[in-house]
Amino acid sequence: MEKYEQLLNMLMDFNKNIRFGAVSNPQGELLWHSQREGVKNIVPYEDTKQTILRAIETWKENSKITDNVGSGLYSITSYEKIKRITIPLGDGNTLFISVNNEIPSKKKTKSYGHLAEMGKILSIVDFVKSQK
Repeated sequence: MEKYEQLLNMLMDFNKNIRFGAVSNPQGELLWHSQREGVKNIVPYEDTKQTILRAIETWKENSKITDNVGSGLYSITSYEKIKRITIPLGDGNTLFISVNNEIPSKKKTKSYGHLAEMGKILSIVDFVKSQK
């Protein structure tokens, strides 16, 4: 659990647009989660847990084609208000992140193409995974 706490803390420190992060096991049980202080839930917590379960099932289904395309690295679903990012952690667990979809310097301005800086996010994930 300590490495998941470290992972979520590092991600929250790195990117101020991350609203919520969680690590779940293959059954959808949350092993660790963090929410940015002062941020109100857009989606109720129970609905978020159901979304995580659906994401896990989607990863399981998509794993059927890994022989053809390789292992999945991440998935992003973008909505008007947020992006939801799922990343398989390689140990059967899944990282789930919710990111603001508004440009921070321009309040209430949507940025549908706003990048989630996946290279840096994956670097943090890899760093924490390499720790013993």
